[in-house]
Amino acid sequence: MVDEDSLTVDVEQAADAIGALADTDRIAILVALRNGGRQSFVELQSAAGFEDSGRFNYHLDKLVGRFVAKHEDGYELRAAGSKAVDIVTDERFGESPPPEARPVDAACPSCGHQLRARYADENVEIACPDCSTLVHYGYFPPRGRTTRDADSLFDAYGTCLWRDFTLAYRGVCPYCRGRMSTQVETESDHHLDYPAVSDCLDCGASIATTIGLRLLADPEVVSFLADHGTSPDDRPFWEFDFCIDDSDVTVVSEDPISVSVPIRQGDEMLRVVVDEEGSVVETTRSVPR
Repeated sequence: MVDEDSLTVDVEQAADAIGALADTDRIAILVALRNGGRQSFVELQSAAGFEDSGRFNYHLDKLVGRFVAKHEDGYELRAAGSKAVDIVTDERFGESPPPEARPVDAACPSCGHQLRARYADENVEIACPDCSTLVHYGYFPPRGRTTRDADSLFDAYGTCLWRDFTLAYRGVCPYCRGRMSTQVETESDHHLDYPAVSDCLDCGASIATTIGLRLLADPEVVSFLADHGTSPDDRPFWEFDFCIDDSDVTVVSEDPISVSVPIRQGDEMLRVVVDEEGSVVETTRSVPR
């Protein structure tokens, strides 16, 4: 049982924290600490560009405790301070980078045409340009776009998603690091027949994907793919059919629910049975006739 209070955001506390950052002088202090590490009062005052020590002390005092730690030999960023600097200096608050698009080595699960990856308005879309089937849509920070060409951009995005989905599958929210529970659904609004849906018990985030996508970190699946000369580390998830399409998933048991996910490589198939929480309970290799 989860305490309902743990699911409630303290909006006053959040507003107070944001208010403490809404000042150019305080941002200058945080950035100076990020760039220079632990510093004495005098060193930090100089690094942050303050001539008036009284004004500097006033703004520093507003940051100490929540964002800055005070030690006998100086000041340094707390974890919350590091995250605050990342947030306020994030390029998402500036102009969006120019769009990028390229075809990807994957077939549309609906019509079989080649899928396309597109980055625009700070989001990545994997979709079919012929029948408009949407395979995936998600945010990617502008900072991650501006330092990469199109190929490495989409590769990096695939790597980030693989990490996020693996964390969710293992019960860790990729956003707040809180507790996540996963359920395989048979009736869903997620445009999949049998989605694996992970809900965070702390921040309320929800992630829904094919069951196959959650299996990319399973040892038996990784071993099976390796035996056929491929790996989740070498290819983005959308190049694996079982990660973007669940039309071949079959129900093994209805109460409690368990389903079978077929993974085909070459002339061999790995059939993976997962329970209602998406956990692997059985794997079988075979060569279909």
